[in-house]
Amino acid sequence: MAKARATVFAAELREEADPADQPTATGDCHDFGNSPYPGPSGGCSASFLMCLACPNARIHPAHHSRLAHLHRALDNLRTALEPGQWHGQWEDAHARLEYLKGQLGAAVWTRALANVTVADRELIALLLNGDLDP
Repeated sequence: MAKARATVFAAELREEADPADQPTATGDCHDFGNSPYPGPSGGCSASFLMCLACPNARIHPAHHSRLAHLHRALDNLRTALEPGQWHGQWEDAHARLEYLKGQLGAAVWTRALANVTVADRELIALLLNGDLDP
């Protein structure tokens, strides 16, 4: 089971940001130019929902509230969509967030949900609507 989760979640958890990393909608990117999901003109072509599956991703406490809100939003989508549609489009991202929740622990996750900002909500809405896809 741990091996399966490791392939699903590849981001590195950190205590603080690295100023050299590039911020993204879901975390920070440590090496945008050498993405495992290269675009035709270089860089990364993956959806931001894939960031947590990337070894270049870095997650630190400033991301926790946004990611906890995304997790809750995906839970809400599950009740609104046909099961097949939710599984096909959102299940993998939800599994990565579920794993992250377990790694951070209930207290950190609860605090993160309490600290969700308007900016977090707006960013996640854009992400879920596909407005941030490359």
